[in-house]
Amino acid sequence: MLTLLWCIPSSIIILSFLYGIPSFYSILRNLKEHIWVRVEVNDDPASAGSIDVAVVIPLYMEDGHSIEETFRSIAKQRYCYGRIDVYVVLEQRDKETFHNVLNSINTLIEKGLSVYLFINSGQRKSKASSINALLKHVREFYQAVVIFDGGDRVLDEHYIEKVAKLVAEGYSVVSAKVYRIGRNVLGKLSYIDTLLWYNVGLPGLAKVIGTPLVSGEGLTLSVSFLNKLNGFPEVLAEDAYLTIFTSCYSEKVALLDSVILEGAPMDLKSLIRQRIRWYRGSLECLRDVVTKHRKRLSKKKLILLIIAYLQPVALTAPFLAAVILMLSPVLQIPTITLTLAKIELLSIALAPAYLVLYHKILDPTLLLTPIHWVFQGLLALIALTPVKVTWFRTANRSNITLTKDIASLEF
Repeated sequence: MLTLLWCIPSSIIILSFLYGIPSFYSILRNLKEHIWVRVEVNDDPASAGSIDVAVVIPLYMEDGHSIEETFRSIAKQRYCYGRIDVYVVLEQRDKETFHNVLNSINTLIEKGLSVYLFINSGQRKSKASSINALLKHVREFYQAVVIFDGGDRVLDEHYIEKVAKLVAEGYSVVSAKVYRIGRNVLGKLSYIDTLLWYNVGLPGLAKVIGTPLVSGEGLTLSVSFLNKLNGFPEVLAEDAYLTIFTSCYSEKVALLDSVILEGAPMDLKSLIRQRIRWYRGSLECLRDVVTKHRKRLSKKKLILLIIAYLQPVALTAPFLAAVILMLSPVLQIPTITLTLAKIELLSIALAPAYLVLYHKILDPTLLLTPIHWVFQGLLALIALTPVKVTWFRTANRSNITLTKDIASLEF
């Protein structure tokens, strides 16, 4: 019986190896050069149809600096293919955020942008529900909707222009690279995580499942697709959930080769809340793709989406491997299980070598990444427990400071 129990962590570690195959293939074939789309821009408005864009900024308990950061990014956008209207979504009882918005709103108005404040008078259930409360009144006037969060810094001044061109070409969803950064250790570890995900993990996974996963920051949807969905899915991870619908409707999804910076969690509590929300969101997608959407998908696509949303289970492998290794002196552990645990820990110890070789990052924080991933494995394990989770917002984010490594990236 005890031997059979060891099959569980062994199977999870093997599952993590299966996830490693697309990443390894991604590096060998340099898939990031094929998955990420580059869009050329010019000054001729006739080169694309008129695309009116609604920029939606849902804010909740946001500080003044984060709001100003996002407003400045939007004010710097260059766009001549239609109009940009900015909608700031606020909650009725969130007076502090309301005052912070009023203090920064001239940043947008001085650039000649039309800015509207929408006060959500209903009970806030999620970010998606607040966005939908606005969109049911305004989406008929636009061809595309772009979502930015408080604290987003858009480095590409043609970002809205590029996503609008992709929507005009028939793409229903457009996403960008979102690097989470900060000056402290947690900020650097978050940057390492996102750099590996967007340059290795996501390209490999997108190649396997055929429909890429998307991120919420700078997320763009065509209004025609939103009409099919009747708004954003009101779930814990609405961005990850969209992949189910793009698969069901065979919609075109583009990963735009532009970078958006977001402040990483500043403290351990914020990091824990953020990661558990992410993992619970993926598990919610896994549950619904099996229970609600399986009849609308081909068997192949259903299996591929199940694999994609099983990631939180695979992410527990580093923690399980570390526990197995610590218990090995006092417990009789099957040789195969112990060997798998050693390979798992060795693989995560070697993973940062990619950043050294390909991105020339020599920060000492790289040495902490294996410990960081073991800790994330613990959080993923907690996310698997049947404890009710409310909407966790990532509070206490770092201010965005461009380091030498980030500033050297091409946008």
